[in-house]
Amino acid sequence: MEKSNNIIRRIICVVLALTLTSCIFTSCKKNNEEEEITRGNAQIERPTYAEESQPEGEATTDPAATMEDARNTTAKASDNATTEGTTYASADDAIKDAANQSGMSPEQIAEFIQIMGYDYDPVQGIFYTSLDNWQRQANFVAHYDTAAHYFNMNYRTVRIDFGPIDGLDWRIQLWKGQYGAFGGSEIGVYTKDPKQNAMLYNCADNDHLLFMESALYLNKEDYQNNKIYFTREWQAHWWLTGFKPGVVNPASLIMSMRIRCKSDKMAKQFAAALEQAGFTPVNSSKEMGYNTYRRSLNDIFILWDDIGELNYVQKKN
Repeated sequence: MEKSNNIIRRIICVVLALTLTSCIFTSCKKNNEEEEITRGNAQIERPTYAEESQPEGEATTDPAATMEDARNTTAKASDNATTEGTTYASADDAIKDAANQSGMSPEQIAEFIQIMGYDYDPVQGIFYTSLDNWQRQANFVAHYDTAAHYFNMNYRTVRIDFGPIDGLDWRIQLWKGQYGAFGGSEIGVYTKDPKQNAMLYNCADNDHLLFMESALYLNKEDYQNNKIYFTREWQAHWWLTGFKPGVVNPASLIMSMRIRCKSDKMAKQFAAALEQAGFTPVNSSKEMGYNTYRRSLNDIFILWDDIGELNYVQKKN
């Protein structure tokens, strides 16, 4: 009975999230210069990172030690970088700008942000999900990506599945694109019991959080010029996100990230799954190109361009 109640609660969370998103985002006006799109069934490393001192086998488990061992590489990326897009003095200013660009009212966007439980970074002008965001109860199935286009969320995504490790299958999923009035990116970490539902993944619990970070660029030119749209700092999380007011082209975004695996076994399986998804392995930061990855002990560095699928199809002129 308790298991059935948990499933029902999760379904309610999903329905509520999609319903709220629909109510808010369906009022967005179409950008005049945006290519017309229809639904389809399809799906950085700019800075040079220093090699990290990290023990072989199991990764450092003490959070403080881990942070000291792998100090925010996105901060290093930003040392000689410029920020693309507008920054805001307050969340209210960011909301007003999003309203101006979307045709929605500031009240609508503010209500949506409050309901979704987003936090705000005033330095970069981005909204992001907290560790214990209520959406953690919804878990994940691939059908969400199919439905997202109907709620004005158009993005590229790729799923990296591997395992089992310690009795669990893992999925690390990446997204980047347009979320209503915002351009953004996501890294999701999910696990499931291989003996149970083959489709339903659970949001990673506190024992399975991964340290990770990311940087998003609007296009290859910005990446080459080290012009960062925004970054998400190094931290343990299950859903690392960032959403910035503005219009982006999901097909042009470049995303750089680092994800620390919990063990040598996990790093090997994750690397193999990346290759199966289409990423090419390289041996050093100087060799990093689009759609490549490199491994440094238990850290995996990824530069993502156009692997995966768009959840929409652009009409040809």
